[in-house]
Amino acid sequence: MQKQLSAFDIYVIVNELQNLIGGYIEKIYHLTRSELLIKVKKENKNKINLFIRNGELICITEKNLETPQKPSTFAMTLRKYLQNGKINSVIQHEFDRIIKLKIGKKEGEYTLIFEFFSKGNIILLDPNGNIIFPLIKESWAHRNIKGRQPYVPPPTQLNPFDLSFEDYKKLLKKSTSDIVRTLAVYINLSGPIAEEICIRADVDKKTKIENTNDETIVKIFNTMTNFLYIFREKKFEPVAVKKDGLVIDVLPFKFDMYKGFNLEKIESLSKGLKIFIEKRKTEKKIDSKTDKIISKLERQLTQQLETVEKLNKEIDQKKLEGDLIYLNYQEIDNLLKEISSALDLKEKKEKIKEINKKSIVKEFSPNDNLLIVFLKNTSGKVFEVKLSFRRTVSENAEKAYADNKKFRSKLSGAQKSIIKTKQQVKEVKKRQILAEKKQEKKPERKQKIFWFERFRWFISSDGNIVIGGKDAKTNDFIVKKYLKEKDRYAHADISGAPSIIVKNRGVYEEELPISDKTLEEACTFAASFSKAWKQFAEAQAYWVNPEQVSKTAQSGEFVPHGAFIIRGKRNYYRCKLEVAIGEIKIDDENKIMCGPVSSLKNRSGKYVVLIPGNIKKIDIAKKIANVFNVNIESVDRILPSGGVTVVETIGVKL
Repeated sequence: MQKQLSAFDIYVIVNELQNLIGGYIEKIYHLTRSELLIKVKKENKNKINLFIRNGELICITEKNLETPQKPSTFAMTLRKYLQNGKINSVIQHEFDRIIKLKIGKKEGEYTLIFEFFSKGNIILLDPNGNIIFPLIKESWAHRNIKGRQPYVPPPTQLNPFDLSFEDYKKLLKKSTSDIVRTLAVYINLSGPIAEEICIRADVDKKTKIENTNDETIVKIFNTMTNFLYIFREKKFEPVAVKKDGLVIDVLPFKFDMYKGFNLEKIESLSKGLKIFIEKRKTEKKIDSKTDKIISKLERQLTQQLETVEKLNKEIDQKKLEGDLIYLNYQEIDNLLKEISSALDLKEKKEKIKEINKKSIVKEFSPNDNLLIVFLKNTSGKVFEVKLSFRRTVSENAEKAYADNKKFRSKLSGAQKSIIKTKQQVKEVKKRQILAEKKQEKKPERKQKIFWFERFRWFISSDGNIVIGGKDAKTNDFIVKKYLKEKDRYAHADISGAPSIIVKNRGVYEEELPISDKTLEEACTFAASFSKAWKQFAEAQAYWVNPEQVSKTAQSGEFVPHGAFIIRGKRNYYRCKLEVAIGEIKIDDENKIMCGPVSSLKNRSGKYVVLIPGNIKKIDIAKKIANVFNVNIESVDRILPSGGVTVVETIGVKL
């Protein structure tokens, strides 16, 4: 586990996390951009903290981790669907680096998916298997990870537990690499596991598969089978690997590759991995798009330079081989004639042995189509040269010269590519310097946040601040803290509506009388942000004086959280459900405001008028955000809850 969890690590961790089953999701925290903490409460009142670092780590920890004061949108979404849900199962998807938490609620079973390959991902699925919210939106040819799409897992990986000897041999034959890479890639064992099997089988991991005999192939398979048996039977004895007193790896059981290291027994792999939580205290630096381009070009340039170096060596080598062949013409000719005669014999073995004993021959193997000879130059220095015993001396020499010519042609192309890549790097760096200078000249100014932006809000035509609750909690809060003697209270005549406070003050705390126009706008605002938006085209709302609003119920009455008792006369308005959203200026700050159309008309030359409709809220939020160059979330959170229709645009084009 030095770098990334393997499918085998996931196999063990999932086995250990079965104790989560039956537990309830108590709390979910989005600690950093890539880290999640899930608190699980068991029936025996024990609590389990599950830590996840996207794409890298999942473990159990008792450590009190610092949690953010304000939850992210991702955390809020997970809490909305999963909080108080019961964990029904913890499973590994096939034999892949994917863990699925199945969490039951009254409305059905949700799935929380953790992907530990590539960049990783954390994905919430609804009971029908559709994506509600992913941590990272991604798209490939075979699957899309974004909201409202069915979750499609990556292509199935080979499961080494199900591999027969015949299938194993077939996979090995496809490889042109060495043993360790073949086991890691073709047999899906991962690098460390493949290396461990080579050590246990006592074979050189760097041996090419094509040079591996049948006996070694069988030996590796038997070693792999015995190794997998430990996993299959779950005979785990987790250990932490220490070097110089520091934990460098955590294993499900002892590996021979760590002989000589200090191996310390631990309770479980999933608990032992918590040591790696502290290995990365800060977020990885996110490279800019330009940095990534430069990095890619520089890697490309390094490869091109290595190719040129390799081609130069090949050119020299082939020239030398051609010269040596002609220099030793007669000796090679005699050898090739002798080989030709030997191959015509029925019994060739003795003659082949005799040829292999010749001083000019290093290795001759007709079955492998191999002939390597020792050739001397004019100074008497000996070189190894590979020949084709099916060609003449001249043909072997011409082949070497032809290869020399081919490599020279490739070299010319590679050198041109280097010039082109260097120029590209130069141009990109130049653009980066210009962009940085531009950025230095225009430092980003931190936008001022006004107190009323914590709630639903708008500024009336006459300049009064109007605020509204977002939920039961903020309904209670604004009435308790902000409803003063000269203010007014407004509410839609329907359950599930926000409490609205009309302040007798403006943005600069100047006292402003509350006009009939402002009260009408406040009632329209109350109606538009109520449940009526999803059901009607019009709704009734009213306003009252502060002293008419009370939390004290009569005997036998009950006042729910976020609701109030209204006593005395209510002043009603019949309100058309219609809002406008646009850009206004407050104290030299540009703000996006959503409120009654009349309030926007007086304050903005750029706005969009909306009524209830069938366009999804998020879709119109994206368009509006693009028009006003703000983030989508800032628009989405100030729109009424439900679908919309655009009836008018002033000064903008959607």
